[in-house]
Amino acid sequence: MPNEIELKLRIAPEDVLRLRRHPAIRSHLTGKPITRRLVSTYYDTPDLQLLKKQISLRVRRMSGKWFQAVKGAGHSLAGLHQRMEWEDIIARGAPDFTKITAPSLIRIFADQTLRDALQPIFLTDVQRTEWQLAYEDGTEIEVALDLGKLEAGDRSEPIREVELELKKGETGRLFELAALLQQSIPLHIENISKAERGYRYYYTHNKKTASRARRTDLPARSSRMAAFQVIGLECLRQIQANQELVMAGDIEATHQMHIAVRRLKVAFRLFKFKNREIRREIGWLNALIGSTRNWDVLVSEILPALNQSGQYDQLQQLASRKQHASYRKLQKAIDSQRYQAMLLQLGIVLTKKPGKDGHSIKKLLHRNLHDIYDSLPWDKKRLSDLSEEDLHQTRIKIKRLRYSQEFFALPELKLLSSRSMISLQKTMGILNDIHVGKPLLEATAKGLPIPQRQALAEEISGWENRLVQRTRRKMQSSWKKLRDQKTRHN
Repeated sequence: MPNEIELKLRIAPEDVLRLRRHPAIRSHLTGKPITRRLVSTYYDTPDLQLLKKQISLRVRRMSGKWFQAVKGAGHSLAGLHQRMEWEDIIARGAPDFTKITAPSLIRIFADQTLRDALQPIFLTDVQRTEWQLAYEDGTEIEVALDLGKLEAGDRSEPIREVELELKKGETGRLFELAALLQQSIPLHIENISKAERGYRYYYTHNKKTASRARRTDLPARSSRMAAFQVIGLECLRQIQANQELVMAGDIEATHQMHIAVRRLKVAFRLFKFKNREIRREIGWLNALIGSTRNWDVLVSEILPALNQSGQYDQLQQLASRKQHASYRKLQKAIDSQRYQAMLLQLGIVLTKKPGKDGHSIKKLLHRNLHDIYDSLPWDKKRLSDLSEEDLHQTRIKIKRLRYSQEFFALPELKLLSSRSMISLQKTMGILNDIHVGKPLLEATAKGLPIPQRQALAEEISGWENRLVQRTRRKMQSSWKKLRDQKTRHN
């Protein structure tokens, strides 16, 4: 039951020759490259029972022989695909169930009704060129270039992929090779497999939704580097899981991608991650998403509250145009080679084999969490007494404390309840949205006639005062609950 580990990348037709001649491939090549045709047929039932069980069944024609592959549930991250695979030579071009011997698979394929219902649902037809690479440290990588097409019924799409498969060595070496190639060839990380692409023709009715952060719940015995990698990989997963929807202009996915980036920044600070280049690039992405989020809040929350009778429809249209322009800028960045390089560099850091650092994660957390906790303005009964800047810094500290606590399954370091911090974050976030949204609103209103602008200014002032007062009352209630927790904690 081998565990297949490969990194998938998309390549443009005009860059194929550069890949074939790239020194990163030629300097480590063992033997001659091999080119052959692969025709792969994927099987499932009409109601996609194998897909529902997270299994794919493929029969492939290659070099005059038939091969059957069953792949189990896996995951993809930053283009890195890991899954269990069982492959066998078979006698003819149809599934051979006698070759399926893994106990977990036998139970599934023993169902005669399922067997009878299996049928070809899509196929891939590619010319594959393979290069076998070997390195001085013993690492072995297979580079495969697939050029061809995917066919599902009367529909088809091109396949232009580079696969880097780890045969021997550390996973991080795949990212290192990809980063070398990407320096001179515009490559894009591919997060979905050929099977997933084929299946998309059959479940288009299933609407993709924004991906939220998943719990990591790391134990106290985790080493610092191992803990940082687990947390960082989860943040990277959430960034990429929302990428497709952000490219489609989905507001909630943009919000969730922003959360993932902010959580990653908290992890950088918590673990004292010093790679300036990666920190700078994450800051670049954070600024772009943050700007888009500000327009999202203005268009979807602030303006609807002001425009209930439709008197500011023109303003809504002007703001929507600016929102769309912000999305175009963000989407251009996500589609850029700068973004791809950032993901690959993160992949190198987050998959590098952690050494034995000998440091207790518990001590690190205790010191860092208590530093944040102690720096909160506990002496203030009312947060509204703080300046705008101090209030902003308090909101950031609450966020850092909450995210840091949620990374770990350490009850003794739960200094404040997540529920209470979320409640306070929400109210403080509304005040921040008002603070950020008001100048955006005023700048957008310059496109209105002067009489409308004057009326809007009065309405904004009244709306702001009402909302601020109401929100501050809620904020005060949430702050009181946290101060009560501190009293009990002490």
